[in-house]
Amino acid sequence: MTHNFDWQRHEAEARIQEVLDAAKTRGTQRVVDTDGRFDVTFVPGEKTLEELFSRPGPLPDDDDPNP
Repeated sequence: MTHNFDWQRHEAEARIQEVLDAAKTRGTQRVVDTDGRFDVTFVPGEKTLEELFSRPGPLPDDDDPNP
């Protein structure tokens, strides 16, 4: 697993919003603790079929260049 930034635990606790935003926009953030580490990863929520079909165009995972 790759990560984009290492945070010390005390720094991450004080700047938790930044850690979460960075995980969402830049990828996994590593928080280093005295006993180990935490890897903070954002996982997007799943969309309903109604949400997927309400948008025009191909589905996001449709990678066929010749539909």
